[in-house]
Amino acid sequence: MRCTRFIPLGFIICAASLVLIGCNGSSAVPGSGSTPGNTPTGLTPSPTVAYVYVSSQTASGGPNQIVAYAADAKGQLAPVPGSPFNQSVSPMAASGGYLLAASLSQADINTYKIESNGALTLGSQFDYTHQTGYQASGGSTCGDVYGFVFDHSGKSLYTGVNSIDCSSNRGIASFAFDSSKGSLSYLGNVNIGYQSSAAISVLGNNAYAYSALYDACMYGGISAFSLSNTGLVDLTPFVQTPQYGPPAPPGAKISGVKLPSYSAGFTATDTTNHVAIGEYPCYVMTAGAGTLPVQLAAYTADASGNLTTTDTYATMPATTVDPQGVEMSPSGSLLAVGGEGGLQVFHFNGASPITSFGSALTTDNISQMFWDNSNHLYAITLNAVPPDVYPGKLHVFTVTDTSASEAPGSPYAITYPMALAVQPE
Repeated sequence: MRCTRFIPLGFIICAASLVLIGCNGSSAVPGSGSTPGNTPTGLTPSPTVAYVYVSSQTASGGPNQIVAYAADAKGQLAPVPGSPFNQSVSPMAASGGYLLAASLSQADINTYKIESNGALTLGSQFDYTHQTGYQASGGSTCGDVYGFVFDHSGKSLYTGVNSIDCSSNRGIASFAFDSSKGSLSYLGNVNIGYQSSAAISVLGNNAYAYSALYDACMYGGISAFSLSNTGLVDLTPFVQTPQYGPPAPPGAKISGVKLPSYSAGFTATDTTNHVAIGEYPCYVMTAGAGTLPVQLAAYTADASGNLTTTDTYATMPATTVDPQGVEMSPSGSLLAVGGEGGLQVFHFNGASPITSFGSALTTDNISQMFWDNSNHLYAITLNAVPPDVYPGKLHVFTVTDTSASEAPGSPYAITYPMALAVQPE
């Protein structure tokens, strides 16, 4: 399960200049970019192992477009025919041969069919503000969606919701996804307050999900959610052991209101019942000491969704980056951590402590990452400054349990990357 930093979206009037058939039609999406080169005569083209999509601004402050690539077995990328596609969307997620993305021109979740060559065809458009009840009096709307997360089956989609019910709180909306038609059906939402994160990670059994309670070490903690057979998400009571997270070193001075030694951050799950959590220290050892690094804890979930860890300050590895997200590999044996300061990979060992893999793969600031099923890790850079000062990049790494290296041709220049989605073949 993937857990990423979500990008809030605003709404503007649907642009009449879109080349698509109106705002409700369906047509192949045109592009204006380059196409892959021809394969020399007598050579067999390398098979595509994944399609990679990046939502990118055309210029600083300009509309978005979707830049699409086909990745081969070595992780080398070639532009998809028609890329870039003139679609102003962000964020995105891919599953079941479809790309789903939130429109920036109106309050829609767009569904694009991924064709056999990776090109995109616009399908259904789901008006989430009017169909999910996020509408204030007088006809105005609120509650923009941000961040898309599929469950492990690909049949349920979850999105964060800003200003849910036109309040200052956040929420999580649940949708059923029919991959045979590429259509969404709204299931419902849950109000999670203004401190809890909607960046959920779904457990391997699709029965529970978890996210952090961002309260700056006031109380610390994790939010737990139950997922019904239909995919509807709801808050659920659970027990965390130890109650306030892993214990701090002896002599540490706790800064929280109660007893948290650490404040939970980004989460990621493996394919069974384990959860990786970035733990932000809520203590200092000596007065005036600098900020301590984020450490990584491994938790195990029981049949009721309760979480337990045996980790302590001494067993958790420290990161060298300020995390913007964590991503578990499909095998569940590797954990990628990206953020300000770079991208790292760790060995994930189930219930046992997480262990170091090696040095950072890059020191570029990273905002989002995804794995394919062929040992490739894709990452886009964080846009903290205008692109003319710090050009955007798409990195591709080949990572196994024993080695890691940058793929041929990587990194790729991206004008202003905003969101990333990967559809493994």
